[in-house]
Amino acid sequence: MSHTYALNARYYRALPIDAPGYESISLELPIAKTALIGLHCWNIGCPDGPAIDPNYCVGMGWPQATAEAARIMAEVIRPAMDIARKIGMPVCHVETDWMAHQYPHIPSRRKETSQPEPENRAQTMRNRAHGPNYLTKSPLANMKRAAIVSPIQDEPLVFYTDVLDTYLKTRDITTLIYTGFATNMCILGAEGGARDMLARGYQCILMRDGTVGVETPSTYPEKLATRYGTHIFEWQLGYSTTFRNFAQAFSA
Repeated sequence: MSHTYALNARYYRALPIDAPGYESISLELPIAKTALIGLHCWNIGCPDGPAIDPNYCVGMGWPQATAEAARIMAEVIRPAMDIARKIGMPVCHVETDWMAHQYPHIPSRRKETSQPEPENRAQTMRNRAHGPNYLTKSPLANMKRAAIVSPIQDEPLVFYTDVLDTYLKTRDITTLIYTGFATNMCILGAEGGARDMLARGYQCILMRDGTVGVETPSTYPEKLATRYGTHIFEWQLGYSTTFRNFAQAFSA
């Protein structure tokens, strides 16, 4: 019989619109039906990864958010994974197929080509945003999942929503607790992110101190991107919690 734990969480109540606000809730979560997700935990700027290149805006974008992501992986995500492993909660790792060449044993649908991308307005904008030939010349070309939060034993590493969905459904998992990056982008909308998984019927919870958004130097002090991404999650996609709440619930 599966153990059930009470996790303190919150969500953003939109209605009535003239008096919105946060609501606290205690979620009863059976361990056997709950998984911890680590999404897009890249090693750019980490001891085991490629160094930040100031000529490219990739990964977490700017140095402040990159350093914060590394701190979060060490101080929040890895400890959360260790707690989950200790109690038998599945830990799932979701990555982008940009790094498929680093993991040839994992099925990928990415079509590689040696031909340069044709110059058009979209490519011009990507070059302006990220740097020329960023997929092959920037730190993205050599990045992997950060070693500190990499899979151990038979934990899955997947690239796609349907693959994650199949893994979870065969194990009757119904609740996903998200950690990883970036709050305002991939956590919400990437393959295996909250929007896709909510659409497939999963209850989604964000560990809000286990993530950070793509912050510019001017937004980082107030964490504007992080806060707005968290707001979207809490309003439209599910609930949020903290590492402290997670540890209190699942270390009991």
